[in-house]
Amino acid sequence: MGKMESEKQDIEEMIPKVILPDGYRGKILLVLIIRGENSMMALRSGDLWHREILRNTQVEMVRIGLADVRVEEMGGAYLCFEADGSIRIWGGSDDFGACDLDYAAALLSAARPGCRVVVSTGEVAS
Repeated sequence: MGKMESEKQDIEEMIPKVILPDGYRGKILLVLIIRGENSMMALRSGDLWHREILRNTQVEMVRIGLADVRVEEMGGAYLCFEADGSIRIWGGSDDFGACDLDYAAALLSAARPGCRVVVSTGEVAS
């Protein structure tokens, strides 16, 4: 395995692709995490503002010892757990625009096998 392949494997082992607490209802942000020539997409949640999720992700990288990575926003959305246990995602970010909802849904499906993920194209009432 070459150095570049090893670095990519290292960041993918060190960084969870999805951080989403059970029962979460709020904003999510799709981010691109770049280290050298390697990158990975990840989904983050946990704040009232998309720009704060981005800032918190940057802090997360430093905290796990990856101060040399760059974190770029790839758009935001809203997410909620439904009463039937499914996850619904919709909308976008005023700061960063909408993320690729289908890609975000694929990340969520991989992180939570067996959980149905629904992409809504219109606004969803709270």
